[in-house]
Amino acid sequence: MKTYQDIPRHVTERLEIAILTGETLALNWADEDTDQAWMGRVRPLEVIQHDGRLYLEADNEQGERIRIRLDLIRNLPTPVK
Repeated sequence: MKTYQDIPRHVTERLEIAILTGETLALNWADEDTDQAWMGRVRPLEVIQHDGRLYLEADNEQGERIRIRLDLIRNLPTPVK
């Protein structure tokens, strides 16, 4: 498992906006345990903290619930102006 890196506040704020507006995001991320790369469209549901790490809970395109560690997202969404 990779060492956790802190996430800038603007990233969590951007994800919270996506959650509140029902936005779908195209993300590229790595699996926390295997480092396998994933890419897909997800509908963010909640940013949660677990064991001192921040995670995004989301539904994928197949409607399955997934959990993505925020520091393993490789194309973080840009801030909204």
